[in-house]
Amino acid sequence: MSSLTASPALKIAQIVCAIIFCLFCAGVIFGFAALKPVLIQEGIYADLCEPGERHQDEDGNWNVCLGQDTRLNLMFTLATVITNVVCLPVGYTLDHLGPRKTSILGSVVFGIGAFFFGLGYRSSFIDSYILGFIFLGVGGPLIFLSQFHLSNAFPAYSGVVLAAITGAFDASSIPFVFYRMMYNASGGALNLRIFFWSYLIMPVLVIIEHLTISPPETYQRLVGGEEEEPSPVVEPDAVTSTLPSTATTPVNRRSASRVRSEAGTELSNTAVAVEAFSAFSRIHYGDAHEDDEGMIKELAHKDGVTGLLYGQTAAQQIKSKWWVLLTLFVCIHMTRINFYVMSIDSQLEYYLGDAVLAEKLTIFFTICLPAGGAVAIPFIGLLLDYRPFMDVLGVLMAMGILFGSLGMTTVAWSQLIGIVIFCVFRPLMYTVVSDAYAKVFGFQTFGTVYGLSMTLSGCTGLINAPLDLLVKTKLHDNFYPIGITFVILGILICSSLMFSVWRYTRKGSVQLA
Repeated sequence: MSSLTASPALKIAQIVCAIIFCLFCAGVIFGFAALKPVLIQEGIYADLCEPGERHQDEDGNWNVCLGQDTRLNLMFTLATVITNVVCLPVGYTLDHLGPRKTSILGSVVFGIGAFFFGLGYRSSFIDSYILGFIFLGVGGPLIFLSQFHLSNAFPAYSGVVLAAITGAFDASSIPFVFYRMMYNASGGALNLRIFFWSYLIMPVLVIIEHLTISPPETYQRLVGGEEEEPSPVVEPDAVTSTLPSTATTPVNRRSASRVRSEAGTELSNTAVAVEAFSAFSRIHYGDAHEDDEGMIKELAHKDGVTGLLYGQTAAQQIKSKWWVLLTLFVCIHMTRINFYVMSIDSQLEYYLGDAVLAEKLTIFFTICLPAGGAVAIPFIGLLLDYRPFMDVLGVLMAMGILFGSLGMTTVAWSQLIGIVIFCVFRPLMYTVVSDAYAKVFGFQTFGTVYGLSMTLSGCTGLINAPLDLLVKTKLHDNFYPIGITFVILGILICSSLMFSVWRYTRKGSVQLA
């Protein structure tokens, strides 16, 4: 289906469906903080408690024991780790199957996850809760990334569409917030099996939409008033692969320094032969340019790192210090973010010394987390559009220090401020990372260099399980050593990146306006 032949009403319907699907499927596992109290009340992993360790309070609510809490947190850790690890194969799948088939595949995977989680079966060989949560986590990105091409349905409003889809992902932890409210309102009658098996309607609706009104081909952006030819995404050998072994295109073989030196001049009117870019690369970043040169021309004066490693293969870029620094940045911050989401209830109870107050702030966090992603979209957009990378890193470092420091205080109001800052910091970090990879490495290799970094960050996230156990055992629930370590690591990696950017631009390697 061409974006020119589809009616505006049909395209609006497609976009609305995409936003709804992303809201209810894309990142539901990050609503773990809201789901966890329900799991505790339902007695999930309660058999891991020692005799007499688990009891009810005066309101009839069950407390969480060490073994139960550790296993629940492990479930979240494994799901987030595997979700990040599959980023590279997800991009490769999107490149080769196209958005429609990838989204349908994601719906099937998501549906399997909802079925397994609702099944609630455990034995010495299988744990359907862990399997289900992992499948929910893997299915979400397959659905989410497949919707990005819809931003080309209305080229004049592509940024708005992209922001709406991304905002839906940031807010996609909210289904578990509503479920917790309904569970409490029903007195526990709306149990896990009823909810998750009812939730199977969502992947079914995604499949129905993609078999009926969804565009069969990727929407392409307009070039000179005419639409590009649709990318033959269904034929694997007809699409440019994002693997390191892929040959570079003519435009990529240009030296990056030459392209940057031409940034302030008019590009030649001679047509440049450019192979089809990776669908994952172009769709994910929402690029409005036809090639890396176009982006350099527009942004080189604004940002010293734009075009830094254009013209190099993915293998060469991965060996650079810039990829190493950015990957360390991703690994440290994603591990830090997921540890906070996983253990915020325990952290608040430790720092405040009041279980009731900690529960209230945890509820506020579960609501603020999805809301923060949506509300922060204008701020994030302005920051990335109008400020250089150096300033963005400075903002990130300042926010990391603030939420890390406030999160270790013993006063409720400062913890509250820390939660709000975190809920803006999280979507900002995700957006800055994808923005930085696109600017530094270019669109041709984006799927590979970004996907590999996310995969490594997923592997790094495995450390959260032993960290959680360390806090509960050797540290006797003391979160200070972990919190301080994360703050210091955040400062070190942000400072290293800022110093590298400052030294690079100071040497005049990039011609700034």
